[in-house]
Amino acid sequence: MLLFGFILLSYIICRAILPLRLHWGWKAGLALAAALAAFKFHILHWFGGEMFFAPELPVPVLLGAAWYYAVFFLFFFLLAGADIGRGIVLAWMFCRGRKRTERFRVVGNRVNLALLAGAMMLAAIGIAAGTAVPEVREERIELERLPQELEGFTIAVLADLHADTLTRAGRIRAIVERANACSPDLTVIAGDFVDGRVVERGAELRPLEELRAKYGVFGVPGNHEYYSGYREWMRFLPTLGIRMLENTGETIAGGRLTLAGVTDPAAVRFGLEAPDIRGAFAGTPAETVKVLLAHQPKLAPEAAAEGADLQISGHTHGGLILGFDRLVARFNAGFVSGFYRVGAMALYVTRGSGMWNGFPVRLGVPSEITLLRLTRGGGG
Repeated sequence: MLLFGFILLSYIICRAILPLRLHWGWKAGLALAAALAAFKFHILHWFGGEMFFAPELPVPVLLGAAWYYAVFFLFFFLLAGADIGRGIVLAWMFCRGRKRTERFRVVGNRVNLALLAGAMMLAAIGIAAGTAVPEVREERIELERLPQELEGFTIAVLADLHADTLTRAGRIRAIVERANACSPDLTVIAGDFVDGRVVERGAELRPLEELRAKYGVFGVPGNHEYYSGYREWMRFLPTLGIRMLENTGETIAGGRLTLAGVTDPAAVRFGLEAPDIRGAFAGTPAETVKVLLAHQPKLAPEAAAEGADLQISGHTHGGLILGFDRLVARFNAGFVSGFYRVGAMALYVTRGSGMWNGFPVRLGVPSEITLLRLTRGGGG
């Protein structure tokens, strides 16, 4: 995060602040304001405790800081896009033998000001969308080996709830009510329940006790559980009626479907058990449909090699911003949201049902409560 912030800051200073016809003191002040945004995570960490994204700070502080950083972040990309256009214009002027004029600089500064205003509006819109309660999104998933008895079997998928100062019990309860209204056969939670310790955030997740599904509620840990006291959360979450799958599986629906779940790759950093897909499916009857619950979608190739029919994942938040999602996909083995076919296996990556308070912005990528409806076939 430090290097990323430095790169963005350097570019904005060089392309938006130095070209201004202002006294150096004003430029220094603008550079300092940009630096406060660039290093927002590190500054909040000084005041917010052990979690680098400062989940225990007051809501106005978190939202204000998130908006400020989002403006900085969006302005960088808008500015970079405008500079590509400016480069094309300069190349055209060079080919025509025309020189860069003072008017070109003035117009460029005005364009930058307009881009900054646009970034401010987009940041506000994005935070409003990011903090909204998600709608239900239904997806049909075709599985070649699905038995006739499971035709139309439904799985309600939640993920990336990130209970913290911004996501409190009321928001979790609204999500639970919408999931229950789907009357699913099975409900799964694909990791990242929380940001914070059990003593601070356990009460925010209490509404998960109200989740209802014919064959029960299951979950797997995400990377944020490891940052927040993994062992405590693995003891606490089952008290909410959630069967946590840590490299284990359970056969349900009269022996026709095996649901397995794995730990998160972040476990290795904490000296804990790494994901073991083969172990999770150990002893699975050959005739059952094999569904894997894994927080990170990048485990999909291994899951497909182990004979899984369907993997359900979260982690990416769908990339948060339309267009930026392609970059997020590059860090997640090419997966970011929606349906994929990995060999003979189907993969569904949810955009997540919550938000991370470090960047609670969504533009064109709304959060979701997903209802997967399984049908027979191989098309996807």
